[in-house]
Amino acid sequence: MGLISGDSLLNKKYNEQDCLLAVRGQQIPKGLGEKITQLCVVRGIRYHPGFATELCGLLSKFTRALNARDIMSDKIPEMSDPDEFPYCIWYPETAKEETYRALARRYPQMKYLIGRACAVAGYVNLFRELDLLPEAHIAEEARESKQWEIYEAIMAADLRYNAMDDYTRAVFSKPVPGCLNADTAVRSYLDLKTKFRKPPPSPYDSDTDEDEDDYFDHFSALRDPSLFDITEDDRIDEFTSEPPPLQEDDVTHLLYTPLPADLPTMNKDLLILMAAYYGNIERYARLRRPGRWVKCEVSCVVRGIYHNSMFAKWWSLLPGQWDPNIERAIYARFIMNNDLSQIMPETKNLPCCIWYPSFPHVATCKELFRRVPVMKPAIARVCILRDYSDL
Repeated sequence: MGLISGDSLLNKKYNEQDCLLAVRGQQIPKGLGEKITQLCVVRGIRYHPGFATELCGLLSKFTRALNARDIMSDKIPEMSDPDEFPYCIWYPETAKEETYRALARRYPQMKYLIGRACAVAGYVNLFRELDLLPEAHIAEEARESKQWEIYEAIMAADLRYNAMDDYTRAVFSKPVPGCLNADTAVRSYLDLKTKFRKPPPSPYDSDTDEDEDDYFDHFSALRDPSLFDITEDDRIDEFTSEPPPLQEDDVTHLLYTPLPADLPTMNKDLLILMAAYYGNIERYARLRRPGRWVKCEVSCVVRGIYHNSMFAKWWSLLPGQWDPNIERAIYARFIMNNDLSQIMPETKNLPCCIWYPSFPHVATCKELFRRVPVMKPAIARVCILRDYSDL
């Protein structure tokens, strides 16, 4: 087959059979504009050597997948642009030790990723040759793969580092101090698959024949995006894996004891939620997943902000855009603390509840009404509950 035209990226029509054939590495879909179709293609590339080589250069994610597949097939690809370098080069299979050794000589900037591949495959000699700083993700990968010699070599060091970020697929030119923090997409996590599904149509799309009920029915079957996507296929497949057996380790004791310097193998979602619920800044700042929300996390953060002024202050200092619910909670906590520094006439996402768990002073209510008259209903409720009859 010849080169694929860039026009295929303009075709966003979903075709289930095309996606299935892509996952199986049998055929490149005609339309490559839909994200779910692209995921299926990347999945097919990673699992099937020689599939979709015509897509090299069409999208960076396709090029990275093809380069990763070459490496796992014991070929050293030509790479120059940073967007061409893959992140995960050890799944669904590892290359030979000599392949990784040659890769490290040619692309030394990949040495920490190669070290992680060694932790999966058990290439102890190459791992020692790389002379890496004790890296936390490699340690977690080695522990999960039961490569104890590599794991113990890292854990014997007084300090561990982060040289990569599984949430953003970034490799740091200068590793930073870190710890084992359950922030690694270990191999067993990648083995858990979810079936590809038809994307929901827009309710404003004039080309769809589906009514409004059909539109909302799609959301009951939507795939939950992965916390990690180091393979860039979002763990997509033609089937959904059986849920893993319940882990024997119980993390509840960590709810009432100090966190260890290095977390054990665990799902830390419960710890994240409880830290947010109580507004525990130290725990939450360490445990949270940057740019990723655990289910119900926003609600727990809102509760923590309402009940912990320092948690509200910490959130107010974080850069970037806040979730609207969190923004309202921050404003509410500041108002209840008689601090209107966050409230201006142009302020959006104003809170409705400003009387629980504490009340603002009457003078605060007067100034608040002067600044933002639209908050009169909320202020009136404070007046009723606190008997601010003069206001």
